[in-house]
Amino acid sequence: MRLDKYLKNVGIVKRRTLAKRLSDEGNVQVGGNRAKPSTSVSPGDRIRVQIGMQIAEYEVLDLAEQPVPRSRREEYARLVHSERVRPLSDL
Repeated sequence: MRLDKYLKNVGIVKRRTLAKRLSDEGNVQVGGNRAKPSTSVSPGDRIRVQIGMQIAEYEVLDLAEQPVPRSRREEYARLVHSERVRPLSDL
């Protein structure tokens, strides 16, 4: 399954276009490598996403072909780690 579609369907991002933009900007990694929106994901993969100052790492548990209800999202992606990074101080 495509990375951008997975991120949207499991609710990590709200829109597929946002997932594409984050990937294009280098803010998404799969297995420690920079990922394109078309990168294939499968169960067991680790996805690291940075949105603004928030970094989150997820483990892919299952693939979702359609958007998943909020109550079932933990069946498809497990949050492994989350942190807030500090903004750069004035240079």
